[in-house]
Amino acid sequence: MYRSSHEGKILYANPALARMLGYTVDELIGKTLDTDIYADPTARAKCVAKWAPLGRIDGAEVEWKHKDGRLLTVQLWGAAVMTPEGKRMEVWVTDVTALRAANAELERTATILDLVVKQVAAIYWVVDRELTVLRTGGAIQQVLGYEAGRFLGRTLYDAHREDPSTVDSIALHKRALAGEIVMFENEYRGKHLTNRIGPYRDSSGAIIGVIGTCLDVTASRQLERRMVDAQRAESLGVLAGGLAHDFNNLLVGVLGNSDLALREIPRGAPGRAAVEAVREAGLRAAELTNQLLAYAGRGGAGSVRVHPSEIVDELLRITAPSIPKNVAFEIDVPHGLAVRGDPSQVRQVLLNLIANARDALGDRGGTIRIAAVAYYHDGNGEPNDVIVAPPGNYIVLQVWDDGPGMDPETRRHIFEPFFTTKETGHGLGLAAVLGIVRAHGGGVKLKTGRGEGARFCVFWPAAVTMPQRAVSEPPIAGRTVLIIDDEDLVRDVVARMIEDLGYSAITARDGRSGLDIVAKSAVDAVLVDMTMPGMTGAEVITSLRASHPGLPVVLCSGYDRMKAGPVRADAYLQKPFRIEEFERTLAKLLPLRSV
Repeated sequence: MYRSSHEGKILYANPALARMLGYTVDELIGKTLDTDIYADPTARAKCVAKWAPLGRIDGAEVEWKHKDGRLLTVQLWGAAVMTPEGKRMEVWVTDVTALRAANAELERTATILDLVVKQVAAIYWVVDRELTVLRTGGAIQQVLGYEAGRFLGRTLYDAHREDPSTVDSIALHKRALAGEIVMFENEYRGKHLTNRIGPYRDSSGAIIGVIGTCLDVTASRQLERRMVDAQRAESLGVLAGGLAHDFNNLLVGVLGNSDLALREIPRGAPGRAAVEAVREAGLRAAELTNQLLAYAGRGGAGSVRVHPSEIVDELLRITAPSIPKNVAFEIDVPHGLAVRGDPSQVRQVLLNLIANARDALGDRGGTIRIAAVAYYHDGNGEPNDVIVAPPGNYIVLQVWDDGPGMDPETRRHIFEPFFTTKETGHGLGLAAVLGIVRAHGGGVKLKTGRGEGARFCVFWPAAVTMPQRAVSEPPIAGRTVLIIDDEDLVRDVVARMIEDLGYSAITARDGRSGLDIVAKSAVDAVLVDMTMPGMTGAEVITSLRASHPGLPVVLCSGYDRMKAGPVRADAYLQKPFRIEEFERTLAKLLPLRSV
């Protein structure tokens, strides 16, 4: 403590003050506070002016200087007293330099912690035993969209009345007050959050409140979900492709035998209508398997220049009778845009998307918009992506409706085969869209939500000038065709079809025996299945090209020709094929000699 004159001259100082400032008591007596003790010579006058109306100094915090020049932060308590010598100031002094330095360090640490927490999209909060919010920090504005101090000084009860959560946070905080560490995940304000709430203890270990932290894991959960969806789609694709391949082999028998029977049964004869019904059912089954193959990405992908505007015009003419009168179309597909792909599959994609939009509008009606625009994709994925398009130039085909839209669960399953929200339908339309686009190396994006309609964006590779390749004349051959297929039913019916068309047929159940027949017998053409045990069709064709380079080869499969890799056959037949298509193929490769 010290006593000074009203003008600020030190009249008395105790030893503690002298030690604090680095002087002896005798050295301090007579010094002037303004110039000798205060770091700022004007600071004392300001302090006196501030506290004089109260007649006392109550915790004023000022900077003094030590004898060696160091700055000290001190707090002052005192009052004016009247003595026989006149008005005096008696003041008690506390050195808070170390405390302020520690507080400053804590503030710096808290600031750094807050910045770190914001970097990882995390939030923290502290509440007392009455659940009053004492402190908050982190990426509150970034994650939750409101100011960090919104609920400071208020209770969690107030917070939940204003902004209800999907969990009973009050009960969870009370469990933490009882000493439990609680961890949970919840959806809040459109974010997926992972939370940890634990007791806040003082130095003695007593629980004085709760500390909570949460981390925004929305992006990682979306990525995990997309990975799971991709794995499921891949598994379904393998299953769908395998089923379609095996079923196509059966359909070869159904359609082949139906065609052979119809060639023998005259029109109007008993039983012909039944066989025609069998063939019609087989054709419808073949359409379903083709959509399964499309979903699996095994339906084949041509590579020619296709103008979507022409296909859209054609589809609108075809579908016009089935479109309700209360459904309007808005079309913006420039005629100059062109994609690279298979025309029939571009047509199928647009047809399925238009049909989906029409069904979404239902009886209420609405508007279907179809547009196309050139776009460069950088290959970076977005939350709405179903298939992320690789980097490159695309034509984005967009079909969207202003219907009821989809909830997140429906959106997640809408592209799966056999999933449908309609009372009728097989659920293969959008699944086929996905497979076709995947096979063409494109991308798909879906933007939808409850009450927001649905907008499908298909990223289709833009057309480029393709080099022209010369096509050699088909070789003129004889009449004997070798069939290499591991399925007995397929070999039998295809052999009968060949013989009915005027050729001779030889069969082999695998690639090795087929190559032996070619080596020992006069064979004029080979029909080889792509998927066989032992030697695959590709391996058989490679061997035939080496030993008999001029021998015509027809590749036949329930999958697509791209699965064969770089091996090129002279013709390709997709199972199940009609006898007319088979006849045209053989006539091109093996024209019959005139008698």
